[in-house]
Amino acid sequence: MIHSVNDILKQEFGCTLSTHGVHVLDPFTGTGIFITRLLTSGFIAPEDLEYKYEHDLHAFEILPLAYYIASINIESVHNEIYQQQHNCQALPVESYKTNDITVLTDTFSTSISPPHTEQAEFTTQSANTKCRKVGKGMDLRVIIGNPPYSVGQDSQNDDNQNESYPELDARIAATYVERAAKITNKNSLYDSYIRAFRWASDKIEDCGVVAFVTNAGWVDSASANGMRRCLQEEFSSVYVFHLKGNQRTSGEQSRKEGGKIFSSGSRAPIAITILVKNPDSAEQGHIHFACVDDYLSREEKLQQLADIGSVLNPELKLSTITPDKHGDWLNQRRDDFAHFISVDGKKSAGLAVFANYSCGLQTNRDPWSYNSSKKAIANNFKRCIAVYNEQVGKAKEAKAKGQDFEHDNDPTKIKWDRDRKIRPVRSAAIIKQHNPCRP
Repeated sequence: MIHSVNDILKQEFGCTLSTHGVHVLDPFTGTGIFITRLLTSGFIAPEDLEYKYEHDLHAFEILPLAYYIASINIESVHNEIYQQQHNCQALPVESYKTNDITVLTDTFSTSISPPHTEQAEFTTQSANTKCRKVGKGMDLRVIIGNPPYSVGQDSQNDDNQNESYPELDARIAATYVERAAKITNKNSLYDSYIRAFRWASDKIEDCGVVAFVTNAGWVDSASANGMRRCLQEEFSSVYVFHLKGNQRTSGEQSRKEGGKIFSSGSRAPIAITILVKNPDSAEQGHIHFACVDDYLSREEKLQQLADIGSVLNPELKLSTITPDKHGDWLNQRRDDFAHFISVDGKKSAGLAVFANYSCGLQTNRDPWSYNSSKKAIANNFKRCIAVYNEQVGKAKEAKAKGQDFEHDNDPTKIKWDRDRKIRPVRSAAIIKQHNPCRP
């Protein structure tokens, strides 16, 4: 990714990662891998190292432990390079340079000032006051990193709801969701890595490069057609290098997908995406695609990446994708299906196989509601109702004491859903002893 970004900077903007004033940000730095790799890549000339270290490199991290590890890693790598360049056996203590690169902050909560508007200065935590603030007038040219993946919790009992980012989510709604066609479930468009694409696309403003390694689901999922349309419209060039590795497939297809890029980590397919925004480019919205070979192990895929080195390597067989009118890039649909009789008569005004449809009996808690024993079902709901009433009582007691109410999230006692979970708190203010309670 670093090789590709450097090549693209030279080709598109006539500069490199070593050029003064080319600010580089890793907004999800973890333990600082991208910044440390950049320092050791050789792309920063020795005479430029100190300037880049002090002025042009930036890294955000929200987890304190990772933040401190990243700071130590970046400082250690810099000072090791410094010693090598100056042939020092040991760097004097007074010469050891701490960094103003790492910032302890929530990237998504920082301002994402829309293009052509003034940037607001980032807010950092108090323990972070000496770190560099990325503020007004900074020419942010490169955003590079590995965003987190998280679409949300599997169950309300998990009590692990994603954070809400009203400004960022409003931008997603106005772009990726607004441009999406014929999708009903839009939740996946608020996955953390999709948020990262939206945040970075706005933050890079009119000119720059975004390079992410992420879940590759957005490349061909139906729900992401609006996102794909926006990327094509907002960037002059889009490079996608698909690493496969989808372990949610089976049989021959699973064998073709090969090894998981992150080893024992995500089972999702992975892709490296590089977005180039150059208003002076002769081409706008060009999509370039390549993928690793089938049946490769993780190690073979990584070796293939190392051998290629850059998406601009002439030996890499990049294909150019022309999206269809539906926003499909891969596996483009056949339009002749549109001439068939619709199955869904509820949304279709014309002829349809079924005039209407519904979800039927939908409990959202089948393990509680279905059983071969009538007694077992009755016991399930007696237990559920008793726990619910107990929770209402505790919510009422907490309200009276001015305390926060914590739900009992034991899945063997009760199956929460979003609607049911907020009712105990509401009921605490209005409940009467003679009212029956519905779980």
